[in-house]
Amino acid sequence: MFLHLVRASAAHAIPRPMPRPILRVALAALLLLTLAVAAACGGGGDGGQDVTQGLTPSEILARSADAATAAGPFRIALTVQGTVDVTRPDALPSGLGQLLNGQIDITGEGPVDPPDRASIDATAKVSRIGLQVNLTRVGDNVYVGILGQDFKLDLPPEQVALLDFGDLYPTLAGWTTDPAEAGREDIDGTSTVKITGTLDPAKALGDLGPVLGATGDVTPAEARRALQEGTAEFWIGTGDLLPRRVHVVLRGDGRGVVDGVGAIDLDLTADFTDWGQQVDIPEPQDARPLDPSGLGGLVG
Repeated sequence: MFLHLVRASAAHAIPRPMPRPILRVALAALLLLTLAVAAACGGGGDGGQDVTQGLTPSEILARSADAATAAGPFRIALTVQGTVDVTRPDALPSGLGQLLNGQIDITGEGPVDPPDRASIDATAKVSRIGLQVNLTRVGDNVYVGILGQDFKLDLPPEQVALLDFGDLYPTLAGWTTDPAEAGREDIDGTSTVKITGTLDPAKALGDLGPVLGATGDVTPAEARRALQEGTAEFWIGTGDLLPRRVHVVLRGDGRGVVDGVGAIDLDLTADFTDWGQQVDIPEPQDARPLDPSGLGGLVG
């Protein structure tokens, strides 16, 4: 566009010869200025162009999931609050019952390099215990850093797979039905379109059930009884279709679906930044092996 304006102006100007060295300098300056204008307009994929125009809410949500999958590394900031009523802690695998029961208040932030690298520094209050922890996944290995010591957790593959933070957004988008546009908002200076929807109980519990130790397939009727409320809000960049924020509310009752789990009331917010920026996530050294069931005893 800048070059087009220059050419249009030049068409009405009186031509004058320019010394070749000065011409080179002028062309170099013009090139740099053009690149600077392009960067200012298109940096981060959010420069003025609204690529959501003409798309339905369903198309925006689906394309944002594809964009997030293709974008590569990012940073995530998570907040999870709520309660889980674990009626039989021993019924859940790998010590999850002891750790999840009661009030949950977790905030965490860190880099993610999909599909299998992440390092999240978190402040957690779980079952009335306050903790400063680091959770790191490198390939098939999962580590938790606590009290100045790194521990390598012995987790089954299905729980390691749960720690794919890169799949968090596409999974939540895939659970969402009846998406609708709910306005336009700026998130940290980025123009976004807000999409709201409800979570499909069968899809959500079909994914979460095996991780929590559910046996057998969950029928649609059981899923609807178990997931009494499931809502999702997505803030998607209008210039690049990349997610900037997602907010999910889950309320239900796990009885009859997951053995040992009663009432569930969870509120999750995730913010996504620094899309496509390379990150370094090293594997902790000198980590001690630890069965997850020993985490409760470790912190008293």
